[in-house]
Amino acid sequence: MPVRPPSLRAIAAFEAAARHESFTKAADELNLTQSAISHAIRSLELRLGVDLFERYGRTVALTEPGRAFVSRLRLSLNLISEAFETPARPGRARLVVAASAGVAERLLATRLPQFLAGNPDREIELRTVNGAAEVTAGEADVAVLYGAGACAGLTQRRLAGEVLFPVAAPGPDLPRRPEELVRAALIHQPEHPWRVWLEQIGLSELPTPATLIADSPLAALELARNGAGVCLARGLLVRDDLRTGRLVRLFDAEAALREDYTAVWNPASPRADLVRPFVDWLAGALDPGPAPVLHAA
Repeated sequence: MPVRPPSLRAIAAFEAAARHESFTKAADELNLTQSAISHAIRSLELRLGVDLFERYGRTVALTEPGRAFVSRLRLSLNLISEAFETPARPGRARLVVAASAGVAERLLATRLPQFLAGNPDREIELRTVNGAAEVTAGEADVAVLYGAGACAGLTQRRLAGEVLFPVAAPGPDLPRRPEELVRAALIHQPEHPWRVWLEQIGLSELPTPATLIADSPLAALELARNGAGVCLARGLLVRDDLRTGRLVRLFDAEAALREDYTAVWNPASPRADLVRPFVDWLAGALDPGPAPVLHAA
């Protein structure tokens, strides 16, 4: 005889409590009392025969069985959500790709048309995110991130490393040697300070007064493209600009960065067979290949 599934209220209560790590916040979200949330979760624990949460006074944390259960549950909820979304066209399978802003705008946006041209049976939905949470929640099939830390329960594959070097818009008065940067208009941004590059090339004492300060690498690059000055850039993010000549690389000196570009996905996802070929293709598409021509000395 088929086993009767738990109530949708209990499932919703558990998922919200797991996401917030709080029965109180789950109750607020679902417009229920905290007692109702606690009772619903206890009913699931009795049914499963395990504790899903550790209780510490007013705070809660998922147990190991709780983390495993929420991972499976979110995959199921994602399938339910897909039933209400705009379906892929007949004969095509949709892949939801999440990526951090720089990766989405500077890497994927220029390369995904190539993937789709070679895979006419696929559709891509691209979402901008800050981490792997959408994959953990079952809302994205794969995340492409820069500098991702360990993601519990998810498979991670390194796609490419990264280096840092100065770039600027083409012009007649650009620095020819790193030492000449002291007379250049420098653009600073917090993610990659100038000292990171200067220390690796042996010029840590070189002064780098800021002409402009941007709050993100993308904003710094846009300033540089518009002729505002020299900024440090991650090589893969500016590769297309270097090819088209919108930006030039000033010197061959570069700093190796510790962070990598990484693909992250749930190996238990029913869509994992769609993810793996995409990740294989992306690893090849991000291969740096021959170095771009440097700014002439």
